Amino acid sequence: MKITPTLKSTFTASFLVLLGIFSSLFTTATAQEGQELARHDFPYPSNYVEVLGSRMHYVDTGGDGSVVVMIHGQPTWSYLWRNVIPHVEENHRVIALDLIGFGKSDKPDIEYRATDHARYLKGFMDALKLDNMTLVVHDWGSMLGFDFAANNPERINAIAFMEAGVITAPPEPPYGPVKAPLAGPEPTVMEGFAELLGRIKTPGLGEEMILENNFFLERLVLPSFDGMLTEDEKNAYREPFPEGSNRRPMLQFPRDVPIDGKNPAYTLDMMQNYSEYLLKQPNLPKLLLHLSEGFLIQRWDVEWMRRNYQDLTIHDMGPGGHFMQEFNPDGIGRALAMWMEDNNL
Repeated sequence: MKITPTLKSTFTASFLVLLGIFSSLFTTATAQEGQELARHDFPYPSNYVEVLGSRMHYVDTGGDGSVVVMIHGQPTWSYLWRNVIPHVEENHRVIALDLIGFGKSDKPDIEYRATDHARYLKGFMDALKLDNMTLVVHDWGSMLGFDFAANNPERINAIAFMEAGVITAPPEPPYGPVKAPLAGPEPTVMEGFAELLGRIKTPGLGEEMILENNFFLERLVLPSFDGMLTEDEKNAYREPFPEGSNRRPMLQFPRDVPIDGKNPAYTLDMMQNYSEYLLKQPNLPKLLLHLSEGFLIQRWDVEWMRRNYQDLTIHDMGPGGHFMQEFNPDGIGRALAMWMEDNNL
């Protein structure tokens, strides 16, 4: 078919319109691809919200499903959940935040006490207007998450927790404490954990250990990932704390552990308050994911919670380390997804 000048002009015009459409689509796609990701191996866009004058970082999968909020502990950030999120995001809106001073959140000039973190966490939840939440918590994130739930029970639908800060009764036979070192070059380093915390609490010595020598990361956490994580993945944990002044949040959390059963009083008050809350919630679905030989949650703790917590589902996740999300992310993610489906969350 011979194209006449008129037809040729029409064809050219149509082609240019189509080219413009495709160009627009390509430009949009490129802009989306150019959006800042949390990290190259944590492929979710970084989001920020202002809380108490500082920015807090989080990833948000979006979607219309119910809200799942994942809260990390010491000395990690939302990156810890990167391989758990994919198991939950299909049917839920998953938000993983960085506590103030951690990850990509700002590091304001504050004390970083547990009470400070509690204020910022509440401000974060309020800023995003989050309600009807399922909390997924670990380590200090568990204590802060439990505290938020105890003070805002109407906003919480369920809680999943692992290697968490729980208060239980003294062990009864045949149960007893099991020492589970957080693997490292010195296998006994965590066996004297109270002694270690005492050193970190000592003025001057604690600053040297954490601010100068980055003890928590380089001696406790990262060696436990040897043979499991690449150096690039280990660097993801180092990146938020490149120098001493940025490491103050890592110093305060150990100092907030009441190893003597008395101090600091604000941590004890927080723990006692949320412990009563957890015991008095018969219709609050709870999921305990525990290690066969845990560090914070040991065999007796599991048995005590089985006897005393109502509406509790328990999964033994087998062996691993305190940072369970690196040792068994697929197991954690699948257990979460199944539990949420079983409870219509």
